Amino acid sequence: MLNRKQFLKWIGIGGAGLAAGAGISSIGDGKDNGGFLCKVRPGIVGVNKEASIPGNPGNNSYGSMVHPPFQTDPEFLSRMDLKSLSASPGPILKQHLNIIEMPLTIAHNTVVKAWTFNGLVPGPVIRAKLGQKMEITLRNDSEHNHSIHFHGSHDPNEDGWEPIVTGTEKTYKLTAGPIGFHPYHCHVPPLASHMAKGLYGGLIVDPPGGRPPAHEFMLILSGWDLEDKGRNDIFSWNGMAGFYDRYPIKVPVGQKVRLYIANLCEYEPVASFHLHAQTFDVFRTGTRLTPDDHTDVVTLGQTERVLIEFTLPKRGRYMFHPHQTKMAENGAMGWIVAV
Repeated sequence: MLNRKQFLKWIGIGGAGLAAGAGISSIGDGKDNGGFLCKVRPGIVGVNKEASIPGNPGNNSYGSMVHPPFQTDPEFLSRMDLKSLSASPGPILKQHLNIIEMPLTIAHNTVVKAWTFNGLVPGPVIRAKLGQKMEITLRNDSEHNHSIHFHGSHDPNEDGWEPIVTGTEKTYKLTAGPIGFHPYHCHVPPLASHMAKGLYGGLIVDPPGGRPPAHEFMLILSGWDLEDKGRNDIFSWNGMAGFYDRYPIKVPVGQKVRLYIANLCEYEPVASFHLHAQTFDVFRTGTRLTPDDHTDVVTLGQTERVLIEFTLPKRGRYMFHPHQTKMAENGAMGWIVAV
């Protein structure tokens, strides 16, 4: 049994990631499972036997009662930091996506049977320029029919609601637009179930010349239904509960920050994003280059998204979370640290 001092020391130094750069780790019997190492760190799981909430090893956090796996590396969700992701320079953006059904660890000692794009939840971030041609090839290597549907404007024949059966693939030909942030997700019935199991991601369409320089991050809110009962037990930003509670987003003092935020949370009629101690400009869907609002909390229906921009004037920890308390307490609380 770890005492409080030992636990905090362990958290401070982090742990070895199971699949660095994968975004989410698999967990299981210690065998290599499609490129994702399945391994449980011995002696850590079940530290607090009195904890009854999934993902909760004990009440050791300010707001969230659900924590990420102890073995998670601080760089685990670095792919959602967009500093190295720019639109493809060529005339055609080509993206290959495979649907893979696999076990994923989404919180401490908590594994789900996830449905994924390329083994990731959320799926890969796609970034294009306005008017750029896109060829998105989707292969279904799972046991169920799936598809991919992009929000935005496109030919209705490329809309992605038709099922792709197991063992086949289809290439969707789209033109990127309008500018902004557009989710993509499976659209095979029952739609709520397919999305709730992890089949969603984000497409960014940049305006001509791009947006002003900023430190950019994508945050996708989702819920996890652990027993297929149509009700969420755990909530997460970018697929892993409590990650940004343990490993805050770090940004420089006084420099512009831009967050691409989407609500892909099934079984909840509404969600929100609230930033403590600072206000921000709101760009609804990102389809305009001038702000629609200036506030400290923004409400999002299902699949709604915003861009927000702000600067943090002073060193310190700035909390963020949905203002739906059960979401914050059950995994969706995080921090932005100005350094």
